[in-house]
Amino acid sequence: MYIYQKSNWDGTHASKIYLYLEDSNHLQSFKWFEGENEATLVTADFDWVTYSVKKFSNYHLEKEMEPQLKASLIFDGNKKINIEVGSMHDSMTLIGLPWQSYDFDFAGLGLSWRALKNKKKDFYFHIADVAREPNGMRFANKGRVDVVYKKEVALNGKNCLLYDINGSGLENKGGQIWINANNFMIEQYKIEIPDEPGYDNGMLQLVETKKMSKAEWEQFKNTAVGNPVPHE
Repeated sequence: MYIYQKSNWDGTHASKIYLYLEDSNHLQSFKWFEGENEATLVTADFDWVTYSVKKFSNYHLEKEMEPQLKASLIFDGNKKINIEVGSMHDSMTLIGLPWQSYDFDFAGLGLSWRALKNKKKDFYFHIADVAREPNGMRFANKGRVDVVYKKEVALNGKNCLLYDINGSGLENKGGQIWINANNFMIEQYKIEIPDEPGYDNGMLQLVETKKMSKAEWEQFKNTAVGNPVPHE
């Protein structure tokens, strides 16, 4: 389990994200404010052919209530995505692969970093995410993002690889990302454009790492919210 703090660059609007890497194919992201009786759980399955998430399931969890599946997304392995949000069913075609979700705090990107043969070589991906428009929200192609290797640096007492990250997928309001040189998970990123309302910009910092069995992870989620939660 990787415990991250998400906030603005100045540390305001801080919250915790608990990212559980069950194995190389399955991620769970548990977003919960300590002491609160509700949380968001996003489960993700990874496709190592396209280095992209192939399935998202988004649940709203609340104490003494049944978990609510709020949205699901399935990627067909080619370029088509099917989306279900409540009774709404939609689909779209990706403009390119691999694709990542910034709304998912780039958790899929952190996982796919492990597969890069040359960690010091530039690469790119495409972002597809929820677009907020005057008439409501829709899932849309955001554009391409280029990741440019800069140098090895020390951060939080760890050896990291530093990259610039920017492009139309981030509305050309990118920043930098630090990758742990030992496990290739995200150590920190600072990106000018925020990924959701309420933020001025985006910063994610690794706070703590814990070894945790699947049973311990399920118990952690159950105890936090106070009711059974789904797992996949």
